[in-house]
Amino acid sequence: MIVLGINDISHHNTSAALIRGGEVIAAIEEERLSRVKLDNSYPHAAINEVLKIAGVSANQIDHVALSGLDHAHQRPALDRLYKHIAELAKEDDDIRSFYRKQQLNRYTRVFRSRPKMPEAFTSKPLSIIEHHQAHAASAYFSSPFKGEKVGVISMDGSGDFSWGSAWIGEHGKMQHVEHLHALNSLALLYSAFTIFLGFKATRHEGKVLGLAAFGKPDPLYSRLMELANPDDWNHLLHAKLAKCTLRQHGDMAQNSIAELTEGLSKEDIAAGLQAFTEKLVCDKVAAYAAEMDVSYLALAGGIFANVKLNQRILELPGIDNIYIHPNMGDGGLAAGAALQAYADLNPGELPRFMNNIYLGTAITDESAEEALNEAGISYQRPENMAKAAAELLASGKVVARACGGMEYGPRALGNRTVMAPCSDPEINDWLNKKFQRTEFMPFAPVILEDYCTDYFPGWKPDHKAARFMTLTYDAADIAKENIPAAVHVDQTARPQVILREDNEGYYDILREFHALTGVPSVINTSFNMHEEPIVCTASDAIRAFLDAKLDALILGPFLIYLPE
Repeated sequence: MIVLGINDISHHNTSAALIRGGEVIAAIEEERLSRVKLDNSYPHAAINEVLKIAGVSANQIDHVALSGLDHAHQRPALDRLYKHIAELAKEDDDIRSFYRKQQLNRYTRVFRSRPKMPEAFTSKPLSIIEHHQAHAASAYFSSPFKGEKVGVISMDGSGDFSWGSAWIGEHGKMQHVEHLHALNSLALLYSAFTIFLGFKATRHEGKVLGLAAFGKPDPLYSRLMELANPDDWNHLLHAKLAKCTLRQHGDMAQNSIAELTEGLSKEDIAAGLQAFTEKLVCDKVAAYAAEMDVSYLALAGGIFANVKLNQRILELPGIDNIYIHPNMGDGGLAAGAALQAYADLNPGELPRFMNNIYLGTAITDESAEEALNEAGISYQRPENMAKAAAELLASGKVVARACGGMEYGPRALGNRTVMAPCSDPEINDWLNKKFQRTEFMPFAPVILEDYCTDYFPGWKPDHKAARFMTLTYDAADIAKENIPAAVHVDQTARPQVILREDNEGYYDILREFHALTGVPSVINTSFNMHEEPIVCTASDAIRAFLDAKLDALILGPFLIYLPE
């Protein structure tokens, strides 16, 4: 059975995915093809691309799954949300004004129509999967937890007027526990603070996370905790914080944050916000785990892009292991919807670990050579690419790699990657300037699995989430000594732990680099210019390589040096 998943009504990162036999065989976000960051337009190109990647025609699709409810079916969650807004409106003038102004929109939005699917699929059997169920399904059904009872949790900004959900995953089924209404969204609160700090919501929350390590959590952490009610998650946030979730860009949110943070540095604001988020989410996750009687967790939703939060969850007492869906944000909804639909149609199917992350557009030998000839760039075809690349890295050069299938999700994991030695912390500033970025967290390392425990003692071989660079670990002394460029000021790093079975060409470069230097790790950062999606095609890679003026580019089987 082949199921086409479509994320067509998300506020960002619309996408498409194909499931065959319970496994994701192709997946891509519209932004990678349109080259518009966070593109939320209808994913026509993504749908066509996943069919092309998988070699499947529209006639071969057995079932279609859409993520996100139709507007009319959002009504119960919408009414629940407005009930809580009305409660807070009694104690806050700004919220009262918001409530009154939104009444017309509240009642007319249910009549809005959903974008039409391509005609080739309109006669197919259809499933519509609620936003957070799609997130949860993406985590559970792609997890390595086949025989375990699993706590499945989603948390994000908002989707279908909820910001989170909890489920028990067992025997290939998910049992619903709870949904969290969007007024209390800690992710939207984080975004409102992101805007206040001068960054862009949905794009730059990672900058706030990196900045947090340079500040002191108090006094903001204590101020925020005084405005929270962790014993009642239906009424979690005081009006002063709830108004920030209603209109993150608006005056009522930004004025409230200004009042709360008066006299504080940006670093201390970020630190207080991060500590507050970690405390509340970890306490809620721990409560869920106790209620469900589970020690394994499968997580999805944008809040779990926060790698430091994920480390804290893994370290919770009673938690044996966690798995974060590699495309934890809305880009993963298409796969989640398709996985849930497949599970509904095939009862008893157990989760299948997503051990192949390279599900997007492929750069082939032919497409690489064609793009190079069109660009008029000279190139070589080394007999031993791994050795040639390792020698460049060992001599301090920066090497981009664009080969094979593009990664699924926000992390570059070897096929659309820029590599550099980790020995000099100054490389972070150099790369930031090259790619016109402003980052406060160092770039992440990729490390050979055989040496990971030496560098990151908290890592264990069953931590599959670390293969996708989705959580941090405390760095050992040898890491601080050998790869200082990858260790943050808080003494943590976010490694991609690589096995040869994951990506032979990428692994072999690292193995050769280790043979030359004695260090089993290099920097791995995404191959894209600032505010652009990760490169997709060979032409994208050549343009980014030339714009950034990197030392060398591996494009398929070819090696290119920066022209004089």
